[in-house]
Amino acid sequence: MIRKKYSKILVANRGEIACRIIKTAHKMGISCVSVYSDADANSVHVKQADESRHIGPSPAYLSYLNIEKICEVAVETGAEAVHPGYGFLAENPDFPHALEKHNIDFIGPSAETIEVTANKITAKEEARKAGVNVVPGYMGKIEDAAHAAIVAEEIGFPVMLKAASGGGGKGMRIVYSKKEIELAFTSATNEAEKSFKDGSIFIEKYIELPRHIEIQIIADKYGNIVCLGERECSVQRNNQKIIEETPSPFISEEVRQKMYAQCVSLAKQVDYFSAGTVEFVVDKNQNFYFLEVNTRLQVEHPVTEFVTGIDIVEEMIRISCGEKLRFGQNDIKLIGSAIESRICAEDPSKRFFPSSGRIKYYDKPDDVRIDDGVASGSEISMFYDSMIAKIITYGKDRIEAISRMQKALSECYIEGVTNNIEFLESIFHHPNFIAAKLHTRFIPDHYPSGFQGDFITEEYIKIFIFAALYVHLENEGKYYSKSTDEAFIVKIDDNEYSVNAKYQDNTLTTVYNHNKYSVVGKWKSSYRLLYITINDDTNIALKIERQGSKYFIRHAGMKAKCCVLKPHVAELSKLMLNNKTEGISVDAVKSPISGLLVKLHVNAGDQVEVGQPLFVVEAMKMENIICAESEMVIKNIPVKEGKNIHAGDLVLDLIS
Repeated sequence: MIRKKYSKILVANRGEIACRIIKTAHKMGISCVSVYSDADANSVHVKQADESRHIGPSPAYLSYLNIEKICEVAVETGAEAVHPGYGFLAENPDFPHALEKHNIDFIGPSAETIEVTANKITAKEEARKAGVNVVPGYMGKIEDAAHAAIVAEEIGFPVMLKAASGGGGKGMRIVYSKKEIELAFTSATNEAEKSFKDGSIFIEKYIELPRHIEIQIIADKYGNIVCLGERECSVQRNNQKIIEETPSPFISEEVRQKMYAQCVSLAKQVDYFSAGTVEFVVDKNQNFYFLEVNTRLQVEHPVTEFVTGIDIVEEMIRISCGEKLRFGQNDIKLIGSAIESRICAEDPSKRFFPSSGRIKYYDKPDDVRIDDGVASGSEISMFYDSMIAKIITYGKDRIEAISRMQKALSECYIEGVTNNIEFLESIFHHPNFIAAKLHTRFIPDHYPSGFQGDFITEEYIKIFIFAALYVHLENEGKYYSKSTDEAFIVKIDDNEYSVNAKYQDNTLTTVYNHNKYSVVGKWKSSYRLLYITINDDTNIALKIERQGSKYFIRHAGMKAKCCVLKPHVAELSKLMLNNKTEGISVDAVKSPISGLLVKLHVNAGDQVEVGQPLFVVEAMKMENIICAESEMVIKNIPVKEGKNIHAGDLVLDLIS
């Protein structure tokens, strides 16, 4: 086989993964061509590349899924190879076939391997041949909802409807009863068609409370196959991962080696080369069952890079050039622990509906790895995936990696787009997460109503008091004595705390519970992110939003409305009338998100029950079913299917 060396590659993707690939390519002395849609004209990945080319309108099927246009750009720019990243065309065998016609390399497996492994149905057939454990299910294509109902009853509920192509949680629905089948089948099929241009669905038994464990493999074109450890990906919402770590705190060395053996057998069966991931579900007894093969770079690949010291993108490029692997299985040592958090534009309080808009402020910690493709001023488009960035932390063990993640998330600030940073903070402080009591229903079980913010623990009340005092006295210090302590009442939500304090030379001195404290502060993000140091040894970052005399303080998933008053003012405030509006009637349903109104499930005059589907909005490649939160009667529907709507737009008029 002829060994090559690329001088220019095209990156057929966008956002953080495009930036990630460009970074390694530049390190290797390779220039990069980026492609972009209308929505991405000013994106970071476009600016980081050596050249860039416009490939079409914002919808992915007109740009990032346009094989002919991307091939045309690759030829025009003289790119010798194309890296697909993940998503879009990464697992579409038509793409490498098309590139081959132009004598351009595809940085990934062969088209033939993708054809058999990226499709979950044929992948399971190959897995069986290779002696790999598989989940029971119906591996043929499901024709319609009626067929799905028959198959599901034969397998036994609960079942999982899954798209035959693609990944990333798209086209997946868990179904617990026959009455849920029709809506789940329609939604999964539509989502799969729009994400992967393949609406094929199959059904398998849903194993309840499993762990999601995957093995990173890498193989060259000479039959050398190496496993780079496992990743624990059990913390998910809507069947999509948001936290990944390696090594798994659950898998034993014996089970790891058994999984390795099955992965190698499968890779040999399908003539695999390049990087890939074999995914498994694992039950409480560490019995594991094959799920699928991801024939591409995974979102969570950085955690593996930390514990192995291997740049997976670089190895993919080297393998594509015809190089042999530079290491064997015995060379792979898993050292330390790494964890990744996905920061997404979504609302954890509203079933993780995606959010879109412009990032007004974006601050990130300096001492951890951040993979992103955005900056202050970047637009988060409704046309693409909701992920904004990834934070990756490393430690000598899992506890240290978690501690560093807690700190990193507290120092990461995004304003302008609703996001999940505080929700991630809550998870990383949850005792069951810290104790590694994980499964794929971790979020539904521990956050059944979504995330509204955690209550302040006793441990953190003191810190919120100090932050509120610091901000108040920094602003109002000129009205108070600098030489003697004064008495204050600090209100944290509905609780009051008596504290003596003074502020001088950027330092708050206070007495709380008979102990003396010195607090020094430092601001970032235009006075939105406050770092405080307590007694020279405790450093904490808190998010502060100021509204008049009130301070909304957030940290570690906790949030509170705070204010600082003199004692006599606090007494007078109790005499103030507390006006509350009661009996508000709802006379309309508005869209909670921006996107395409795909389907209306109701008509004018319908009487609707709680939980009944109202309409479906497609946003960021996901179909979001909006259901009734109360009984209602539809008066009028002022919008039509197929129209783009914005968050807050009126969809249904109700009879009040």
